[in-house]
Amino acid sequence: MSECSCSCGCSDNDNKCVTNSAPTSVYACVGASNVGMISLDLTIALHKANRYKMGCSVCVGVGDCECVEDKVIEGKKHLLIDGCKVGCMKRMFDKLGIKNYNQVIITQLGIAKEPTFEYDKSIIDKLLEKLNAKGL
Repeated sequence: MSECSCSCGCSDNDNKCVTNSAPTSVYACVGASNVGMISLDLTIALHKANRYKMGCSVCVGVGDCECVEDKVIEGKKHLLIDGCKVGCMKRMFDKLGIKNYNQVIITQLGIAKEPTFEYDKSIIDKLLEKLNAKGL
């Protein structure tokens, strides 16, 4: 991956952002619902498992994140986790011309969207298993 020059400070070697050794990033759409919270928590779980590194969706959205490369790295694509069929992450990446990604939609994995931030935390382990079965 090329040197990052985001304005977030990650390239300054000052450890302002968490990172790991995963070759590609995962981005969460954090909408105001249970599936938004699940999307965020699943992203964190994938980061902690070193399967992907958590990327900053907002930085990408404002067009200030030069760290997102539109290519497959070490055989892996970036992963976008959208909570529902609106697909905000996918729409954002497409609008920016970034095409090399895989997308997961939480509601298509059997979780109903509800107007709450609460959910059964055991869902994350189940979703990790589903993603693993899909090779993600």
